[in-house]
Amino acid sequence: MMNEAFLSIGTNLGDRLKNIYDALSHLESKSFKVSKISSIYKSEPLYFKNQPHYYNLVIQVCTKMPLGDFFISLQDIEKNMGRDFTIPKNYPRIIDIDILTYNKDTFENNILTIPHLSLHKRKFVLLPWNEISKDFIVPRYNKDISRLLNDVKDSSKICKLDI
Repeated sequence: MMNEAFLSIGTNLGDRLKNIYDALSHLESKSFKVSKISSIYKSEPLYFKNQPHYYNLVIQVCTKMPLGDFFISLQDIEKNMGRDFTIPKNYPRIIDIDILTYNKDTFENNILTIPHLSLHKRKFVLLPWNEISKDFIVPRYNKDISRLLNDVKDSSKICKLDI
């Protein structure tokens, strides 16, 4: 059975464009089928302002992996790209791959929550996601992406890169 997931990819260290392309390449090497890719957006950091701006995008992938294996595989990609998991959350990082949704499932344990708990608060996620799947209804929130984007309180500056 094929599973469908939306992922958010972000980076703010090193060659940000290369990091994104490397992450996409790693995903394809793991036999994930990337079916949709948003534009890349530059966004200011939300929580700790004294760090470089992020490059973000959202992609849709298909995989035969169950959720747990999928999560571990994504963490392996981050590790192989040099992500330091000892650095606190929301600090600068070479790559960050978040599972936003996995099928229409809801899941929660002490490591992973699906859908992602903060997706509805982050314009840097919703803007690119709206570009590729504005009518997707997010489980738990029961709203489509365009509605979540319209309702978001995040006023951070985000601009689409002209690549």
